[in-house]
Amino acid sequence: MGRTRIVFMGIAAAVIIVALGVIIKYNHSSAKYDIYRDHRELFAAVKEETELLMASLDNRSDIGNTFIYSNNGNAVGHQFLDGANESLQGKVGQIIALSEDKLNFVRYNRQDGKSLIRFVFDWEGEHGNTYHIVYCDSQDLAEKAYSEEPVKYKLDKLADGWYGIEIK
Repeated sequence: MGRTRIVFMGIAAAVIIVALGVIIKYNHSSAKYDIYRDHRELFAAVKEETELLMASLDNRSDIGNTFIYSNNGNAVGHQFLDGANESLQGKVGQIIALSEDKLNFVRYNRQDGKSLIRFVFDWEGEHGNTYHIVYCDSQDLAEKAYSEEPVKYKLDKLADGWYGIEIK
């Protein structure tokens, strides 16, 4: 009976150690990017329509942040940039619904002739750290854009040109 008890205690200890290892190694921020992984085509479609919209506004020089979409702190409801067509608004609306209303902004920025599009989720950090899904032509440009802001961040590569950025 003593040996059986020791064996069961050893098995229980091993299970607890394995469970703790899984919990510790689980990257919670990575789960936030599942919305991108599961709906990659939708994000790409918003990116394409955003770039077309911005090209139609005839901005030839580099521009600062332009809000394509903002929930405006829920004061006025969802607002889109003038000129955003129904198709773009509908696609952003799908991302809002899929994110359970955690999408706060879609911002466009062009630096050095390259696009930087940020999908900003959970701005207030109500569900953990604020996180962004970003499209950028180069990782260096994405890192530069975030290093210029007074925040600490973690960058994860999601796909070619797409990055997950968690604001800490």
